[in-house]
Amino acid sequence: MSGVPFDVLSITVSLISRIIFEYGYFYKRLRCNANKDESINNDVPLLLVYEEAHKYVPNSDLVKYRASKQSIERIAKEGRKYGVSLLLASQRPSEISETIFSQCNNFLAMRLTNPNDQNYVKRLLPDTLGNLIDKMPTLRAGECLLIGESVILPSIVQIDRCSPEPSSNDIPYWKLWKEEWKVLNIEEIRKEWYK
Repeated sequence: MSGVPFDVLSITVSLISRIIFEYGYFYKRLRCNANKDESINNDVPLLLVYEEAHKYVPNSDLVKYRASKQSIERIAKEGRKYGVSLLLASQRPSEISETIFSQCNNFLAMRLTNPNDQNYVKRLLPDTLGNLIDKMPTLRAGECLLIGESVILPSIVQIDRCSPEPSSNDIPYWKLWKEEWKVLNIEEIRKEWYK
């Protein structure tokens, strides 16, 4: 969705989320109508991944977020029984809707340096394990704090690097700014933009 203009992003995310939620709902109805003894609601479960989730479900009442926030909160509250679940990724967990967080079963918290975000994650931990938060600013790339139903105790784990790795490295501004000015082919960029 990164190519969707920000002014229609909320409604676009809302529509796609609602369609997938309704798929789960109607698929469950079909399965139950076909077999009254069906014990599995959905044998084709889906996982919706919302990267930079604070852009879709912020802890805000602004109208521009209303559509996506309502759709995603509904999935968080009701989606499991229809085989539709969420994975929210954000560098700012303190900015995400508390309704969403109250429905989450597991958390992977990577390096967080912002005290508000650290405190938010700390509230998820039992009082006896709150000191794990002190390690968060020093976690290395790929290390994270795993909390939730998937583990017996909150743990620091290493996530395997994916292959191929995403192109998401930071831009080396200082190095590039010291180089000679580059002549860009604006026409080529324009053609790519309008594809």
